[in-house]
Amino acid sequence: MPQLVYGSLFFLVLVATIGIYWQGLQGIFLLDDEVNLQKLANVANGTNSILFFTLEGLSSQLGRPLSLLTFALQASDWPINPFGFKYVNLMIHLLNGCFVFWLILILTRIMALPEKRSLLLALLTSIVWLLHPLQVSTVLYVVQRMTQLSALFTLAGLLVYLHGRQLIAQDKLKSGFLWISIGVVVGGILATLSKENGILLVLYIIVLEVTILRALPKPRYWPIWSGIFLYLPLILLAFYLTFHFEGLLQNYATRPFTMGERLLTQASILIDYLAKIVLLRPYGFSLFHDDYPISHSLLTAPTLIAVSFIIVMFAIGVWVRRLWPVLAFGILWFFAGHILESSFIGLMLYFEHRNYLPMLGIIFGAIYGILWLLDYILSPYLRKIAIFFSVLWLTLFPLITWSQTDLWGKPSVQIAFWAEQSPKSLAAQSHAVVFFLRIDAHEQAEAYTQDMIEVFPEQTAPYLYLISLSCLSEKTRLPDMQEMIKHFKTSQYDRVTSELLTFILEERQMGHCQLDSDTVDNMLNTLLHNPNNAAVQADLYHRYAMFHIFEQRLELAILALQQSLAVKGKSLQRRLDLIDLLIQNKQFDEAEAYLQETRAQLNPIKAYLYEKDLSFFDLHIPSMRELHEMGLQIKEK
Repeated sequence: MPQLVYGSLFFLVLVATIGIYWQGLQGIFLLDDEVNLQKLANVANGTNSILFFTLEGLSSQLGRPLSLLTFALQASDWPINPFGFKYVNLMIHLLNGCFVFWLILILTRIMALPEKRSLLLALLTSIVWLLHPLQVSTVLYVVQRMTQLSALFTLAGLLVYLHGRQLIAQDKLKSGFLWISIGVVVGGILATLSKENGILLVLYIIVLEVTILRALPKPRYWPIWSGIFLYLPLILLAFYLTFHFEGLLQNYATRPFTMGERLLTQASILIDYLAKIVLLRPYGFSLFHDDYPISHSLLTAPTLIAVSFIIVMFAIGVWVRRLWPVLAFGILWFFAGHILESSFIGLMLYFEHRNYLPMLGIIFGAIYGILWLLDYILSPYLRKIAIFFSVLWLTLFPLITWSQTDLWGKPSVQIAFWAEQSPKSLAAQSHAVVFFLRIDAHEQAEAYTQDMIEVFPEQTAPYLYLISLSCLSEKTRLPDMQEMIKHFKTSQYDRVTSELLTFILEERQMGHCQLDSDTVDNMLNTLLHNPNNAAVQADLYHRYAMFHIFEQRLELAILALQQSLAVKGKSLQRRLDLIDLLIQNKQFDEAEAYLQETRAQLNPIKAYLYEKDLSFFDLHIPSMRELHEMGLQIKEK
């Protein structure tokens, strides 16, 4: 009977979650959605196959193919129907909530808690996890389906693992070892192919083993199995990070912080995450946190306190793992989930979606602690007060989440709110400019641009936005380009710089920009030789090549593309573009050499995906050579 009651209540929670999130499904695509999903248009029109899109991911070396596959299956909804993508994200979130309920139920039964207490803990934990406002940006930000799917397969792997672990405890060793191996291998691979931090499945299992599962019997061959299936993947990960150390640090060239500053700042950020998880900070939820204060020295009081707190918290988690395993589980689970994205890797400092699965440990620990305290409060008066504040605390989660999803469902209000909330966030202000440009609200866009120039006078992007605006609206005057070029000699790079240059060049090609050729050439040359842009020279040379193509200066375009490839030669698309330019410029031998060199450098997957393009050039080069030798002029598009 209790199972039916709590099962029904959980079903109502799922329905409530849909109701709370539904209004947020009316939102728009944002930021990295376009970067990662824009090639869905090629899938929809048949230019590229689903397989091509799935295996050509941009997010990482692995490419996150499972996540991209789910996006490819929705290609017909791109870019006109963000609702469809967000709806699928919500359904994945609900499924993850079901797995969380199941996981906590199994763990509490392993702890031998009474049935009603197990069900209550599972229900309350899943309620808070499903309806936590910190989850909103993961569910409603389309591209964060990658995070959700990684969590989905991690949770599935854990459930399979726990099934096998219970069989081993019942002395059913063969079936038990089979199930735990499947949980680790299959769950880990699927989670990692969704997003790289899926590898943390093995670390989550280790946390479980040293805390809640500690009392379960371990058979004779357990050390061998755990060494192969749990610790070996972590050793291999450590080797990978060591051998790719320099590559992982490349992002620091375009970051406003060093590796040391990032590590120091992460201590404060982890505390900020914790405060938001337990609602000590029930505000400040946003996609934009690039204005988070950077810690420059360990010796400053806030940084020293934050680092000390994190060290003490971790030490407590390790120290009490036998006496208070649930407390230790909550702490160590949280740290396990953040060990990659809060490490030395040169990622951006702060994102709320990084807490999607790690917060589960803190939530479970907090709810378990509250119920434990209520059991030991003997005074009826104090007990009523404790229950009141506990209910109030639980009620806040859906209320705040409701306000957040309402904001996500009103894009114009959301953009303005985020920009006002984070006036020193260049990303928030840039996002506002782009949004108002897309709805042809040029006056609002210019107002935000002028504010950006005032707040971020050292940056490149605000001035490029102003030039872009002048291309789109006669009301916006073209700025003094000599002053702009002088500024670009020392300005700071922002990740939208390359995209803005592309936009300006394309608008100029269509006759919308009052920029003469010499001015554009000078601007691009200045940005190329700005030492602050050294890490993105390959992209800038690519834009320089685009400019020369528009100017019909093929030799200079070829030279620019060659320089781009010399800086960063792994771009297959640029190599294909170069081959095409060489053909147009009648440099057939060079085109053939580049084609053969490109083939030799491709791995089997890339070779299969690009076989159509490569085969085209195999036929195109000799045919164009023959036509040229016959004296026929063929004008190519």
